[in-house]
Amino acid sequence: MEPLIIAILIGLITSIFNKVKESPSNKPVRQKPIQTASPPPSEPRERGRERERPARSRVPREYKEPLKDAASSIQSRFEEKKKEAESTYIDLQKKEERYSRRLEAHQTRAKKIRDKSSTLNIDFKNEDDIVKGFIFSEVFGPPRSKKRHHQK
Repeated sequence: MEPLIIAILIGLITSIFNKVKESPSNKPVRQKPIQTASPPPSEPRERGRERERPARSRVPREYKEPLKDAASSIQSRFEEKKKEAESTYIDLQKKEERYSRRLEAHQTRAKKIRDKSSTLNIDFKNEDDIVKGFIFSEVFGPPRSKKRHHQK
């Protein structure tokens, strides 16, 4: 009975959200502006000449100033990137020095620990020493989960 109630609730919720989504789509759609056509020239040859002349005369005038601006902006961006690269290079050098110092410190600590390590002196002269050996083997040995205690 409970799954049926849950299914009905889910259906009601989805139908409500679908109605909400449909309402914005009823808004008026923008219409594209209508372009008016200019009257065609009387002769096709004149038409081609008119297009070529303004295009040739416009290109050098329009692009001289923006090219200078673009070149100066490119130069400034190049200088900024160069400064950023230099600063990151310096940061990386500092990090490398710090890590090399840390590595040396860790290596000296490990060397001191190796030098200080002493061997355990266990002599099996009586029965108590044998019991100690079994206890040590359980303590220092691998855990039970690592041992095979079931043969297949």
